[in-house]
Amino acid sequence: MLHPTPGDLRAALSCYADAVIEDERHSTPDTVRRREDTAYTLCVMTGVNDVRQALSTADALLRTSAPRVATVSKEGRRSAPTRPTRTGTAAV
Repeated sequence: MLHPTPGDLRAALSCYADAVIEDERHSTPDTVRRREDTAYTLCVMTGVNDVRQALSTADALLRTSAPRVATVSKEGRRSAPTRPTRTGTAAV
């Protein structure tokens, strides 16, 4: 399997989301093709055959590559580093 960088995954997810939105707004042969192409790209990048699984795998890969963040309490004590949480999911 390829090991895409977080930046490459984010770019592919963004392109897929844009393609889905455009195709949902006004479907044409070009928008359908772009949606299919970007879905295929995500599948190749994540090593799966289904775009829903590719989205899930991409999210998991981004979660594991997220930088750890330490927080500071009101008393000024630092907590152990944690991974930031991601809100929202990509459209299918």
